[in-house]
Amino acid sequence: MRTGRLRGLVRRAGFGVLAMGLVIGVAACGSGDGDGGSGGGSLTVKHVMGETEIQGVPKRVVALGPQWLDAVLSLGVTPVGYVVPGLVSSVPWEPKIPDSAKRIDMSGDYTEQIAALNPDLIVAPSFMADRATYDKLSKLAPTIDSLSSAQIDPWQDQVTTLGKVLHKDAEAAKVVGDVNGKIDAVAAKHPGLKGKTFLTCMLTGPQQLMVLADPKDGSAALFERLGMTMPPKIVADAPAGGRLALSPERLSDLTSDLLVCGAMPAFESKFKELPGYNDLPAVRHNGIAFVDVVAINAINQPTALSVPYVLEKLEPTFANVAGS
Repeated sequence: MRTGRLRGLVRRAGFGVLAMGLVIGVAACGSGDGDGGSGGGSLTVKHVMGETEIQGVPKRVVALGPQWLDAVLSLGVTPVGYVVPGLVSSVPWEPKIPDSAKRIDMSGDYTEQIAALNPDLIVAPSFMADRATYDKLSKLAPTIDSLSSAQIDPWQDQVTTLGKVLHKDAEAAKVVGDVNGKIDAVAAKHPGLKGKTFLTCMLTGPQQLMVLADPKDGSAALFERLGMTMPPKIVADAPAGGRLALSPERLSDLTSDLLVCGAMPAFESKFKELPGYNDLPAVRHNGIAFVDVVAINAINQPTALSVPYVLEKLEPTFANVAGS
């Protein structure tokens, strides 16, 4: 059985410098074939919880969270187990996950379920693995936490990291290149998007929004690649978590050209009745898009599989913003 050991564990705060960087160090020589194999030497992967050394090429991967799951699937790998909190049993952009992959029940201590799967690699985002949980997971198998200090990792970094770990470098490069090519095609089709501003938000109640306020967050990368930026005032008010709670009194702060809001229908109708709604730039120029919970999750936690879905969903709104 392959084993891994953790070295130099440090506190999460010490890794702020990793904000958007992919950090993989090769600790020993080994096979680098794209098709994997039984060899492979070792790799050391840095993440917010420290460093994880991985021996050989993992075969039994457990993926926690939608981003890591899609990164695994995008490389043609079937996980032995996975967790997707807060989502329906399937989403439109994912291929059918084989029945051999166990969907882990998050009630109770789900580390016991993971242990029963005998994994040799676990990938998990920070919001699902605090220090105590991470320590439990890392005793079961080499465990990679979030790669950056941002609330959401860039999906490209996750795919590239897994490509290194699973010895699928070429496949990972193709996945990243293909998705970035689709984003670039939208930018070429709508050159008027360049220089425009954007905001994404979730209506958590009829009168409260959680607004993305961190341009370094992985969920902002799609829009920035299209040439868009966030309004400076929102960025200046960004809390540590990168999401800003706005009350109705601050509705006028939503000055972006493009505004994407995830909302249930009842909340959407109430939001449209708020004083000042019709004066928002995005409303006046048809640059506002209301999307369902599945779509806003795809925007908030982008993956190699979900980004093309988001591009299709927002195409009409992109056209309106580019032409305004």
